Amino acid sequence: MSAAGRLATADAGVKGTLAALEQRLVRVAVDMKPQEVSNTAYGFALLGREPGVETRAALEVAVAQQARDMKPQEVSNTSWAFATLRLTPGAETRAALEAAVVRVAPSMEPQHAANTTWSFATLGLMPGVEARAVLEAAVVRVGPDMVPQAVSNTAWSFATLGLKPGAATQVALEVAVVRVGPDMVPQAVSSTAWSFATLGSMPGAEVRAALEAAVVRVGPGMNAQGVANTVHAYATLGLTPGGEARAALEAVVVRVGPSMTPQAVANTLWSFPAMAATRSLPLPACYPSLWRLAHGLDVGSLKDVHLRMMFHAHLMLTEPVGGNVRDEVTFPEWIMLEAREAWMRQVRDDVTVSSDHKNIAKIIGDLGVRHEVERLSDDGYFSIDVFLLDNNVAIEFDGPTHFNNTSDGGEGGAPGGASHTTKRPSTELRDMFLGRRYRTVLSMPWFEWAELNDKGAAEKKVFVAEKLRSVGVSVPA
Repeated sequence: MSAAGRLATADAGVKGTLAALEQRLVRVAVDMKPQEVSNTAYGFALLGREPGVETRAALEVAVAQQARDMKPQEVSNTSWAFATLRLTPGAETRAALEAAVVRVAPSMEPQHAANTTWSFATLGLMPGVEARAVLEAAVVRVGPDMVPQAVSNTAWSFATLGLKPGAATQVALEVAVVRVGPDMVPQAVSSTAWSFATLGSMPGAEVRAALEAAVVRVGPGMNAQGVANTVHAYATLGLTPGGEARAALEAVVVRVGPSMTPQAVANTLWSFPAMAATRSLPLPACYPSLWRLAHGLDVGSLKDVHLRMMFHAHLMLTEPVGGNVRDEVTFPEWIMLEAREAWMRQVRDDVTVSSDHKNIAKIIGDLGVRHEVERLSDDGYFSIDVFLLDNNVAIEFDGPTHFNNTSDGGEGGAPGGASHTTKRPSTELRDMFLGRRYRTVLSMPWFEWAELNDKGAAEKKVFVAEKLRSVGVSVPA
């Protein structure tokens, strides 16, 4: 028999054995003990084998029955198994596992807490209030003992779920990053940086220094997605990488550029001019090569989010960003066709007028100032929250998503003084673009307006009037 024949026979034998095991599992699952249930689920995940329909059903019933008696490692391993196989548990199984998490989290070890949190995020399942609370408490408790990958996975999980950790959890994660930064592998570094940026949480000075040192150390080993995520994190947070970090990242872009996915190309194309426009960093010499990669992309396969990012990069290069490198860039034909349309479609369709936005517009009207809500710019590239018709003023009510939270101080203060906020570079860029189209841009931060929540209509009217006067709008006293 040939080698290929022997392999085929062996493979058939393995499949036959696994099939027999699954049949046996269907019969005995109801009598399994907690550890046996957990080990079985874990085994399927290690094999990368999704159980058959009957087997999965039997296993889920067993999990639902035995979760109440599972130990922390068994809860963690079972959750990890479902996530690794990308199998979303049924409602009853999920409820049983979540109740088990609430019960055992106070006894979880570092890897248990990290794997369980990762499992929720990987499956896109937002844990309930109690489960979130106990997992956060576990992270605070075990953070000092987490290994680098556990720290990275935990940070990634919060970001993927869009779940901003509480103050104590944030501190625990930041302390852990400083501690494990020297031992992080490339993926852990890029994932951690991406996590801070995705949550809009500006890391403290020590964390920034630790991550930057890690970028310099592991940069040569980063893959295409890793370097794109890291560069994007710097640009999204408005951080300026030092010379060594910039050199390391630019060298990686040169090395891995040809293997970049459309998402990685779009993220990197946007990030460099964003840092150039908002932080006065020169565009790297490798930047034109990214646009050459964009020329080779199949525009029909690009998602709207990628098209919008690349059109935004185009706008930055043609308006606020200068320099010799920019002059070497050539844009693909679809930038002013499909990409431009994707950008303008979002401007037209993605309009949300909040109650605060409406209240401010009403007060402006009560003050006798002619205005228009959600006015499109003449080129259709931007939608303005409120436009003052006789003053050529664009007013933007900037909610929480327009700011990064930071513990290092910054522009403005959130209610209660618990943290500070700085404008996100994307918001700074918006102001730059609007500033070229209108006489001035007036920003009304959400936290300033929130301080008036307990005030009456008269105080709010005074606030708005003072804001208008600050940009030269005539308002009756």
